[in-house]
Amino acid sequence: MWNKTKSLQLSLLLVKVLFVFVPLLMTCVPVIAEWYDAVYGEGVGFLDGSVYWPLSITLYLAAICAMVCLYALHKLLGNIKKDEVFTPTNCKCLRIISWCCILAAIPFGLLGIWRFLSFIVALAAAFFGLILRVLKNVFEKAVELKEENDFTI
Repeated sequence: MWNKTKSLQLSLLLVKVLFVFVPLLMTCVPVIAEWYDAVYGEGVGFLDGSVYWPLSITLYLAAICAMVCLYALHKLLGNIKKDEVFTPTNCKCLRIISWCCILAAIPFGLLGIWRFLSFIVALAAAFFGLILRVLKNVFEKAVELKEENDFTI
């Protein structure tokens, strides 16, 4: 039977798997960028030419954001596992995750100069970051209400 505990354990397991997978994928960035440049060399963008270096830099920056995001997500899930949901620490984790999404959108937006399709990835990352900012604000308000309620007799 599927329950909340198993769902939380699955989420933690997936975060740990990604902790291993993202650095491994970072070692493949030159190969991925070279392949993309060879297959889609004549892309549509404001600038023509090779996208090897812009794509490589973008993927490395996105991977750094992903690792920071995974660390904060692991901490958030760990707190939830300990039944610490509406805490300032969790608000901080959500803030970090949202900023990582927004920061990852920047290099993808710049890559859009070479490949317009990258603008879609940047927009999706920025939109996800915005949604997380709203969720973080909701959590902060819940923390405020919880603290106020704790002081009420």
